[in-house]
Parts: sequence; C-alpha cells; structure tokens
Amino acid sequence: MPSPPRTLPKLLKATYLADGEQLLRETRATKLYYFPGPIVVLLIVLFLDDIALSATYSWWPAVGSLSSKIMQAPNIGSTPLSKILLILFLLLTLLVVLWLLARFLRWVSTVFAVTSNRVILQRGILGRDFDEIPVGQVRGVDVHQSFGQRILGYGTVTVSSEGGTGRTIGNEAWHGIPKPFEFQRLVENATQGLSRNVGSGGWAQGTQPRGP
Repeated sequence: MPSPPRTLPKLLKATYLADGEQLLRETRATKLYYFPGPIVVLLIVLFLDDIALSATYSWWPAVGSLSSKIMQAPNIGSTPLSKILLILFLLLTLLVVLWLLARFLRWVSTVFAVTSNRVILQRGILGRDFDEIPVGQVRGVDVHQSFGQRILGYGTVTVSSEGGTGRTIGNEAWHGIPKPFEFQRLVENATQGLSRNVGSGGWAQGTQPRGP
C-alpha cells in the first residue's frame, strides 16, 4: 500500500524531518495567550500620555476635566507636574512597547510540532535550536485549561518523558497551545503507532529521525 502524501512543514524547518517521517501537526502558541495583556496595558498608558500631553501643551486637545486638574496642581520645584507626569508616562510607554516586542519575538520564534516519530520544540529566528522527545519515550500527555481558556480554545500541554539525551525535553509546560486536546490525541496516536510498528517488526528503513 502506498504511503500517505507527506505534509510539508510551513513553520518547522523542513530538513529537520527524516525521510518517511510524517508531520502530524505544527503550531505556534495562540496570539490570545501572548498579546492581550501587553496591548491592554499599552492602551491604558497611551490614554495617560494623552492626558499628560493635554495638560502640558495648550495646543493638544484636552481630555475632559482631567487635563485642567493636572494643570492646576502645584509645581514640583520649578517644574510643572504635567511635565513630570509626561516624562514618566512616556518612559512607561517605551517599557510596554518593549514588553510587547519581546512577546512578539517569543511567539514568532517558538514552534511546537508532533510527527510520526517525535514531539519537537523549535526555538529561534535566525539561529534555531531543536529539542525533541522520541515518541517511544513519551510517558504521558497532560492538558490543563482554565474556564476562559476553554472558551478561547487553547490550553497548556505537558509532555512527560523518560530517558533521552541532555537535549531531550520533557515535563515542560507548553502554554497557549491551540486545540490542546487535538495535540494530545496526535501525540498519543503517534505513540500507539510506534508500538504497533515495533510489534510488527520495527521501523521501516529510512524512517529514523535526523538532525537539522
């Protein structure tokens, strides 16, 4: 019987897959895990910037009575309170933007994958690191979802393993995985497929994993 058509990876480095190794799923963490927090904080800080700007510069549109209240506040030394607040809020804005950028880089640089042979964690943008758990070493796949995560369709997946080399991952919580129970099912199916393959005589030639 001919083997099923091979799914080419879009996120995972293609040359990391061995001949005959089937990609079952690859994914990044959901954006709903990484970005809502920084974006909400950034919107709040931008609103504070708006108030401080309107209190400092007359040409900036006023924000209700908040601008006038800050303008009427006593100076700190010879410096108006509005200018001090503006500097503080702008610095805070910069920190939040850096936080959002760090979240983006972490999101775009991390890929989770499960194949017929391995569970893979790929990290990096220019340079890349690959960690893996051979499916034969998988001892369990746990999924945790809060109520809110169930509504949004993501969760935390923990793949437990035994043995392996120093680069092998295991018992590490992977946060923000979309459709986590599907990911769990695919890992368990790959493990069961390996057991059936070994029971029927071992891996077919050319299916052993290889490095990047």
